[in-house]
Amino acid sequence: MDNLENYFYNNQEIVFRMPQKAYKGFISNIEEDYLYIILYASFTEKRVFEFNEAGYDINADINLINSSKDNTLIYQDIDSTYLFKLLVNSVVRSAGSITVKVQIPELLSRREGREFLRISTHLQFIYEEIQVKEFLDIKDEYISKPSFSTSVYGIYNLAAPKIYQPSAAAEGQEVPVNPRLEKLLVAINSKLDVILSLLNPEASIFANIKERKVSISGSGIMFSEPQDQCISNAECLKQGSVIKITMLFPTVPQFMIKAIAQVVKVEKDAGYNIACKFIAINESDRDEIIKFTLDKQRQQIKNPAS
Repeated sequence: MDNLENYFYNNQEIVFRMPQKAYKGFISNIEEDYLYIILYASFTEKRVFEFNEAGYDINADINLINSSKDNTLIYQDIDSTYLFKLLVNSVVRSAGSITVKVQIPELLSRREGREFLRISTHLQFIYEEIQVKEFLDIKDEYISKPSFSTSVYGIYNLAAPKIYQPSAAAEGQEVPVNPRLEKLLVAINSKLDVILSLLNPEASIFANIKERKVSISGSGIMFSEPQDQCISNAECLKQGSVIKITMLFPTVPQFMIKAIAQVVKVEKDAGYNIACKFIAINESDRDEIIKFTLDKQRQQIKNPAS
């Protein structure tokens, strides 16, 4: 396949899929007609299995990849999911990962879905660039833990309260209550704190952050940085950069979502237009974003001037 750079870039998150198994990884290098991919985990619909887990048989994965003839590479861009045919050239084990050298003979399909429904709106948000190593260390926390629907603890940088009940099994110790009950009680407490927080907005982590126009969907977010924030392209976010992002949604009550995103495109205009896709986000948080975009779209249809 010609012009791999039209589709791929360094540090790009991808999925390596075979009929028997699927893996998470990222592109470490593009060299002529070859991609070098570092795989760091396998996964099923229920969970992710890190290669460095105790008892994990990484050699079995190497043998499986070497013997498989039906391989595909999948990646999600800002508005589509791409599926490519994948040919394995070599497989090498490294510390806690597998490096695979592959060729991409053809693009098999491109699709759009509900998660790509995009709307323009105004949000308060903050972000911080991180390295791939930090992403690998913290991604599971972002995927496994949803943001609170009313998010006051995150907004005010507080630790969420823990709710305990006495344990009949171990007298003198405490164990968490049913997670569903805990979620309900925390939500009630958060809603009360949201009301109280209106009296003290200066304490919010968003206190000095103005709303900015964004384009957002369940798959990612696009925003602009002014010229004076990026003196040169070398000092701005680049394609492949990974960021932690915290977004405050202007609803009643407000809710906050945290995610890890990767920059998929940077275009220079009056400033810099930056498109990012979410690469570590809790699925209930993604659903909240999709719900927000659907509600906003309905409002814009009813009132085009809004």
